[in-house]
This record gives sequence, structure tokens and C-alpha cells, in this order.
Amino acid sequence: MNFYNKTTKDLITVPKRFFVPTAKAPQIQSSTDTVKQMSVADILPKIWRLFCLSGSLTLLTSAFLGTRQSFRVWQRGEQQRIEQDGRIIETAVGLVEYQVVGQGPAILYAHGTPGGYDQGCAFSQFFDTSKCMLISPSRPGYLRTPLTSGASPEEQADLYAALLDALGIEQAGMIGFSGGGPSALQFALRYPERCSHLVMIGAIVRRYCPQETLQAQPFWQQHLARLTEYLLVSDLFLYCILPLIRLLPFGHIMAGMLCSGTIYHLRKAGYENDQKHFAAMEEYPLEQIVAPTLIVHGTHDEDVPFSDAELLLAKVARGRLVPMLKGNHATFFLQAKILIPIIQKFFLQPEREPLHS
Repeated sequence: MNFYNKTTKDLITVPKRFFVPTAKAPQIQSSTDTVKQMSVADILPKIWRLFCLSGSLTLLTSAFLGTRQSFRVWQRGEQQRIEQDGRIIETAVGLVEYQVVGQGPAILYAHGTPGGYDQGCAFSQFFDTSKCMLISPSRPGYLRTPLTSGASPEEQADLYAALLDALGIEQAGMIGFSGGGPSALQFALRYPERCSHLVMIGAIVRRYCPQETLQAQPFWQQHLARLTEYLLVSDLFLYCILPLIRLLPFGHIMAGMLCSGTIYHLRKAGYENDQKHFAAMEEYPLEQIVAPTLIVHGTHDEDVPFSDAELLLAKVARGRLVPMLKGNHATFFLQAKILIPIIQKFFLQPEREPLHS
């Protein structure tokens, strides 16, 4: 193969073994035929797939944006509700936010962790409020009750007594729900003459430090527990599952209870304070509790162990245990139809009537 060098004006011969032949250009049909063939065999299916894909993405994006938008509206409404519905009163030991539902003998409700006065309002729907009056304070650090009103369970018990004073109420029954257990126990211990009855529902009775328990669990269980804890304080997650929760028995009440964990930034101080004091709890002199005590607890509760209920039953002089067989921390709601009449009857019985476990 010969090449002409324009610079030197010489003819250069390249051996055939160094020459790589150029591939022949493929023969194609006319542009008209090609377009006609593609339009029938390929173009429409591709357009249809593209349309379906873009449509799906549009629907998903719209659903997500719509959910986010409706979530924001719901979140603002929730914050307005909890700020408008709660009352604030000055007591001898500090400010406290609370709400009162019903008429009749008074029952104090110590909410769980997290929570607020709105949890007690939701819980009151279980009761016949024509026969009792449920008083639900926001424990210190939650919503609009400042942490300075009482950080420890002992101080919170003093706040309960001060709230009763401010409302002109001499005596009340006491409900400790989950994380409200320690302050409910302290109220029964520090004010025996003012605590007519004590009900503990899935409640903490002794030192509680889930992080220590988690360290002994398999790696995947640790991460599952942390994920669960995160989701339970995630407003968006709770908002998304509320429609499903409402389908359950007493679902509207359970949804209200779950909503008492939303708007987390208004509850964060109380939640962190609870964890701190639960981990530092010393053994309470439970044998000194004189109020008749009803204990409701799931036998398979992985949050607050059933052994807490067994300990309380063994210590108090006048206790009764209602175990929820194979129940977990949320089983109370599923068995409320059975349990609520038991609790109501318990509160209506004479203060000094003997109990049998």
C-alpha cells in the first residue's frame, strides 16, 4: 500500500502486514423505510414504556409530595390542638399544664414516656366519665410543664399533690402508665392519705436502663430496638400508620395515645429527663404502700419486663395482679374491652376493701 508524504513529496510504501483493512459500511435502507419499520415495531412500545415509567414516577412523586403536604397540615393542627386544649395553673411547687375530663371521684393519670396531658385525655375515653373525673397533667419537661416544676419522680409526686391542692381536691386515685409508674409509686408512698387507689399498667417499678439490656442482645436486635425507638418519636412515621391503627379495636383511642408522642420537640426535654432518672432509680420501699393496688401487665412485655409487676405484687400488702397472657407492651389496648371494666370496678370499690391476688 502506497502513501504520498506531502512534506517530503516522497512516495511511502507500507507492507501489507501492517495494514488493517477498514470495515465495510453497512448497507441501510432508505430513511423512509427505516422510520416506517421503527414506528411499527419499536417506537410505540418504547413510547408506551416511557409513558408508564414517567407516569409512575409522577404518581409516586405526587403521592409523596401530597403526603408531605398533608402531614405538614396535620402537624400544625396537632400543635395548635395541644396548645389550645391544655390548661396551665400555678401550684405551690411550680407551673403545670393539665386537663380535666368528666365528673365524679378524681383519678390522676401519670402518662408514659413520651407523652403529655393529651395522653390522659385519650385514655379517658376508655372510662365512663359520668362516674369519674380524670385529671391528666403533663409531667415536667413535656409540652408546657417546665422541667423546673419537678425533674425526679419524687418531685413529680409533690407536683401531683400541689395540683390537687390548687384544684381543691383532697384525695384521688392514681394511674401510672408505663413511664408514669415511678412518679405514681412515689405519690402513693409520699401521700398515703391522699392516694385512694393505685393502678399500674405496664409500668416501670424499678431501675430501668434499656441500653444496658440491649448490649447483651444480638447485634441485629440492638439495631431493631434503636430503629423502633426512632420510629416511635418520628412524627411522619406515626402519621403514616394512624389510618391502620384506627382499624384496630379501640383504634381511635390508641391513635390518640400515639399522637401524644408526636410534635416531639415539645416533649424531648421530658423524654430525656425520664431516661436519666429511670437509669438512676434506687429501690423503692414498696412494702410501705398502703393503697389498694391493681397491677396490669403483659407476661411477654419486652419493654418493661413482667418481673416488675411480680416484684410490686410481692411487696405491696394489698395488691392484685391481672396478667395479660403472652401480652406485650401494647396488648392492653387490644384487651381493653376486658380490662377497663376491671379497672373501673376497682376504683369504685371502698378504699379499705380487702384485695385478693
